[in-house]
Amino acid sequence: MALEGDVIDPSSSGAVGWLAVSASAAVMVTAAVSDLRFQRIPNKLTYPAAVLGLLLHLVADGWPGLKDSLLGLALGFGVLFLCYMFGGIGGGDVKLAGALGALVGFEVCPLALLYMGLLGGAMALSIMIWKGKLLASLRRTGRFFLSAFVPFLEVEMPRVENSDVFPLGVAISAGFAWAMVEQGLLNAEPLLRISF
Repeated sequence: MALEGDVIDPSSSGAVGWLAVSASAAVMVTAAVSDLRFQRIPNKLTYPAAVLGLLLHLVADGWPGLKDSLLGLALGFGVLFLCYMFGGIGGGDVKLAGALGALVGFEVCPLALLYMGLLGGAMALSIMIWKGKLLASLRRTGRFFLSAFVPFLEVEMPRVENSDVFPLGVAISAGFAWAMVEQGLLNAEPLLRISF
């Protein structure tokens, strides 16, 4: 997709640009619905989406486009893989962020991940408040950090039985959609400016 500054312009790449935007929207909706209904994001969605993103960028912009898509895939996958290593999120979430990074490219991916984090945090806070677990969660988090930073205390790791199912795929999809709409379709200034 042709990039002008920080803005995605699907019309400048013609049918390929609109195909990438449409594919991204279809992946986001399918992933969100799957995560809400089945608590999983299937590989048969994420793998083809990543390959399609790479191919579309290659067709639209040649080798520079492929590089942009690969960097988006690496950033989306890498950031969520770090979270996966510490537990708490599933592999489908990691692959979804990578696939969407490949579809939208590197320029949009950092902002999309930031928005995903903001939306995910708001969703988690809302779920804890709704279920009446906010104070208990804050106490457990406080004990974890206290035991992690005080040398003579044994580190108290969070337990799986204390956690609730959280549809992170919805936050990932919404974060990427927010960044795409803001930067591409509305040609608006980003809510938060990220530059490398």
